[in-house]
Amino acid sequence: MFDLEEDKLLAEITGRGARRILIQLPDGLKNEGTRLAGLVREKTGADVFVSAVPAWGACDLSLDAATRLKADLLVHYGHNEFLRDASNGVPVVYIPAKSNHEIIPVVERTVSLLQGKSIGLATTIQHLHKLPEATKLLETKGFNVHTPGRGPWAHETGQVLGCDYFGLRRIQSQVDSFLIIGSYFHGLGAALSVEKPTILADPYDGTVTVLDQDRDRIVRQRYAMVDKARRAGTFGIIVSTKPGQSNPQIALSILKQVEEAGKKAVILYADEVIPQKLLDFTDIDVFVDTACPRLALDDPERFSKPIITRDEIMVAVGAWTWEQLLERGLVRL
Repeated sequence: MFDLEEDKLLAEITGRGARRILIQLPDGLKNEGTRLAGLVREKTGADVFVSAVPAWGACDLSLDAATRLKADLLVHYGHNEFLRDASNGVPVVYIPAKSNHEIIPVVERTVSLLQGKSIGLATTIQHLHKLPEATKLLETKGFNVHTPGRGPWAHETGQVLGCDYFGLRRIQSQVDSFLIIGSYFHGLGAALSVEKPTILADPYDGTVTVLDQDRDRIVRQRYAMVDKARRAGTFGIIVSTKPGQSNPQIALSILKQVEEAGKKAVILYADEVIPQKLLDFTDIDVFVDTACPRLALDDPERFSKPIITRDEIMVAVGAWTWEQLLERGLVRL
């Protein structure tokens, strides 16, 4: 159900004369790794390694692994370019894995749920090539359709990323509600970034979801988490090793602000921000995530202690108000 562009893959390898390849696939496509590796070996004779570690996005390129393997090329599936100059000398080919799922049936089911006549429409890179179909359908139903422009990290018109909904916020004043085509992960991120009613059309399972109650639940959850952070004494500020999530300067700035507020803090360096790696820091009351903001927002119950984002810590130390945070949106990298 996804276009893996095998012809492009082979052309890039032969055109570059690459002899050692690292292929990086998101979890949902890892079962294609054996077939792709066999194809490349058969057609080019190159050595192929398939990454077995999680690939959360184009912010999570396996550049260190490619360097250690002395790979000539890193092939990253499932996303388009995120960082402009982050190859560490290893060329990167992005293959977005466009979806062949039909979107029109599920978009039709949203028509009765959309509020107002001006609709903000966006999707992920997998469905972006089908966005004109959805636009045409909605226009025939009498809607005025607005698509977001590019954001800091979303480089295509109409595209959203798990951490970049800036384009939606720019058109928010022009629309009555938003329609997101994609998975729940991206739909929820959109809902947390805007203040208008948000509907999700999921082509994978054919479901339609009104996300307003989900947004309200998470906003309440985040307020409670920030309130705990206000009363905490010691903070662990997490810096990620991932090339598109590593923000050491932001961590240093947060460290200064926390200490100026009369609290203690330490900067932690981690490749994966997972609960098991934080358990031994028993002296820390609250963790501050400066990597992907969705780590703190989506699954805070996995962590034994409160975990907040780099924006939420600004409220906890009194630099921002809660209302200012909501105006900026909860999801920002």
